[in-house]
Amino acid sequence: MTYVVKYSQWGGPSVLRVEQESARAPGAGEVLIRHEAIGVNFVDTMFRDGTFKVGLPAVAGVEGAGIVETVGPGVTRFAPGDRVAYFFAPGSYAAERVVSQDVLVNLPDDISAETAASILTKGLTAWMAINAMAKPGEGDRVLVQGATGGVGNLLARWLRTRGITVIGTGSQRKLAGLEQAVDHAFAYETVALDEHIRTVAPNGVDIVYELVGATTFATTLGVIRDGGTIAVIGAASGGAAINETGLSRRGIRLARGSTGQYVTKDNLQAAADEVFDAWRNGVFGTVSARKYPLSEAQRAHADILERRSDGPMVLVP
Repeated sequence: MTYVVKYSQWGGPSVLRVEQESARAPGAGEVLIRHEAIGVNFVDTMFRDGTFKVGLPAVAGVEGAGIVETVGPGVTRFAPGDRVAYFFAPGSYAAERVVSQDVLVNLPDDISAETAASILTKGLTAWMAINAMAKPGEGDRVLVQGATGGVGNLLARWLRTRGITVIGTGSQRKLAGLEQAVDHAFAYETVALDEHIRTVAPNGVDIVYELVGATTFATTLGVIRDGGTIAVIGAASGGAAINETGLSRRGIRLARGSTGQYVTKDNLQAAADEVFDAWRNGVFGTVSARKYPLSEAQRAHADILERRSDGPMVLVP
């Protein structure tokens, strides 16, 4: 038997329930993992509240790291005892689970399960933003809307190491934490925010990475230069109404899509290795996860919604 955190209806954190169920044996191409750490991401709350629909009942979560217990027929890349991690495979809030070998990456000796569960999904999303959705070059001016969030902060820091001028926005309460991540920081609450941003980017910015959505998109439109790129990665405040015809008239490219569309089984390990290298080289700063027992997933989700945690969060079985 294994413990899992499931929900049988859409709703707030209270719909999460801890249950016991039998862990099935892995089938062809599958691996049974014993989790050591499980990543908690904002997207988990969007599955739970029904923003993203899945079949119910469902096990929460999309990211985890641990030890291979057993493998199914046809598995050639992994063996019992291997240390592995994965991102965006729904059903991670469990002490043990079965996943396809195609979603797994090998963990280097210097990457703990806790570190992997803290940075893999966020880091791969940042990797996608830089290498696939929009490809900023040295000297570009880039705005990260939501740079105080988990993905936004890693993205801003990574961009800055590439000779890019990074402008970041975030809540006033968290703005001090952006000093090491961006060149110029502005609070969402600033009146006429687009005008303030244009004091450091008079001709507009070349790229906007939009992680917030409805509440920031007007500013995004006000600062993106004609011919620039808007990469929509997330919508923490809800989806923005986007006039694609208006963007087209200005020659603005709109890039959208999920990390899973850009990070596939063919480039997953290589992309993950770049994320791990960035962590080793200090690109992401100090990464220290806030830990919760698996049984307290409700509290972890409540803390996300109330913005009570400024860093990564993991569940520990």
